Amino acid sequence: MENGHLDSIVRELHDIFSSARNPLRAVQAEAYMKNHFTFFGMPTEERRALQKPLLKALSILDDRKERWELIRKLWALPEREFQYAAIDWLNSWPKRWYDAEDGAELEYLLSTQSWWDSVDSIASNYLGKWQQLYPSEARSAFETWRYSASFWLQRSCIIYQLKHKENVDSVYLESLIAQLKSNPEFFIQKAIGWSLRQLSKHHPDRVEQIIDAQHLKGLALREASKYL
Repeated sequence: MENGHLDSIVRELHDIFSSARNPLRAVQAEAYMKNHFTFFGMPTEERRALQKPLLKALSILDDRKERWELIRKLWALPEREFQYAAIDWLNSWPKRWYDAEDGAELEYLLSTQSWWDSVDSIASNYLGKWQQLYPSEARSAFETWRYSASFWLQRSCIIYQLKHKENVDSVYLESLIAQLKSNPEFFIQKAIGWSLRQLSKHHPDRVEQIIDAQHLKGLALREASKYL
């Protein structure tokens, strides 16, 4: 597929979203997101309905390079809905599209145009599944990200197991918590508590052990203890 065709896909999506622009809702969305991004102002359900036919047609895009190029094109656009569409598409990819080399692309998405909405959706979905398919490559990426200056990459390391249920690697999670528990960043403290709260649904005794061993307090402790 030629690059020009990818550009035409982006233009088509832009036209679809532009036709549904809602200035009042856009202002409200921008305020809610602390004015980090601009919006068309569509409700999530409407946006997903509008984008569905186009994203469904992308099921024929079997070239890995082109898939990631299209995502980067959407990522570079100012309106946040383009990143949401990219994330929805990414999280719908079949397992055969996952690749051992996805770490670099995921790092770009998690550390660019970063806010909780994009990071959490990618980390708890595609990133978590990628780790299960390519545990060695994922661990290599995490061992770099955990020491990154980007707290979004650090947060991703903490929360990628949110949907792993009883299969969480709690030893590795605790090692991350031990390293990052003194970081005052709200999104890190929230991630620590969130990850433990999810784990407590399946292994409450293990969570109590981690809380005691790591002497958690404040936000992390409150979040971790909600189901105990």
